[in-house]
Amino acid sequence: MQCNVGGVEREVRGGIGLALLAASSVSPLPVRWRALLAGIGAIGVATAASQYCPLNSMLGIDTCHLPRRLRG
Repeated sequence: MQCNVGGVEREVRGGIGLALLAASSVSPLPVRWRALLAGIGAIGVATAASQYCPLNSMLGIDTCHLPRRLRG
């Protein structure tokens, strides 16, 4: 797998993923909705950790190989 998630996008994905995982564990929502939050959060954390997103790849988006001044 080639890196296609980098810089600010990686930090945002990881932060939102962790927030969704935390929300899924403490929210008063029904189990079905908490499981959905946890699944989406896990995907965010996994793509941030692996620096690869299949959807980015399909759409031709690559924030890992941007020039340093554009990465943030």
